[in-house]
Amino acid sequence: EFDDATNLLAANPDATTVSIGDPDETAGTPHRHRPTEEEDDLLGNEDSDKIELLAGQKKIAPFWTFEYYQTFFDVDTFQVLDRIKGSVLPIPGRNFVRLYVRSNPDLYGPIWICATLIFTITISGNLSNFLLHNGEPQYHYVPEFRKVSIAATAIYAYAWLVPLALWGFLSWRHSKVMSMVSYSFLEIVCVYGYSLFIYIPTSILWIIHIEILRWVLMSLAMCLSGAVLMLTFWPAVREDNRKIAISTLVAIMMLHVLLAVGCGQYFFDKPEAEDASHIVTSIINVTKGTTQSQ
Repeated sequence: EFDDATNLLAANPDATTVSIGDPDETAGTPHRHRPTEEEDDLLGNEDSDKIELLAGQKKIAPFWTFEYYQTFFDVDTFQVLDRIKGSVLPIPGRNFVRLYVRSNPDLYGPIWICATLIFTITISGNLSNFLLHNGEPQYHYVPEFRKVSIAATAIYAYAWLVPLALWGFLSWRHSKVMSMVSYSFLEIVCVYGYSLFIYIPTSILWIIHIEILRWVLMSLAMCLSGAVLMLTFWPAVREDNRKIAISTLVAIMMLHVLLAVGCGQYFFDKPEAEDASHIVTSIINVTKGTTQSQ
């Protein structure tokens, strides 16, 4: 048929030809338009509609339910150990929040670190006092359980009230300087809680009755944990006024030093009453000795 058509065209080149196309085209039916990726993004496809529908159905649990607080403890052992390692070994240029906390801030580590620190400080303080007076005939050991409540009040107040005040201050400054880095309250609590871990082994070593060693260990712990706080909160205040930024960092460090020195002096030094009784006893002995000699 093609050969016959070719021969006919060769014999009569002026003949009118008719092309037979696709039946759909001849019927005037348009081609089906295939949407592009951009149009899929703009208009949305079936999968995106399902995702949006599921997202709309997902609800946040009320704060009085167990499910609401369960998200604050959704961490595994490796994450907690990694954050503890980051709080003990601060590296310049690395932000603790961005590197360890921002993906999943937790309360599991801070709560248990504070609880462990409370018991290590009180037990070590009682043991230190016992070893200091061991062998004295007039000494009778009495456990000082009241120090547990004092340590709990001091440590948990520091781990919760200081972050609350700092979060309020940074939020206020962020409303004035929009370029400042903002942290959530949970992230700040997480930083403060993990920064206290270094004091757990330090408080155990404070049992040793060597004053110079105690101050060296205290200074080392303050420098390591304080460096974590400085490296974390410096990006949050460096865009602010220079005086305000420096004052904020100084206040953070002063409160940190006050906690360490206060715990060391209160739980591991001899009470003033005992010192006074020893002084009175020595005065009485000296007086008796002079009276007998006379």
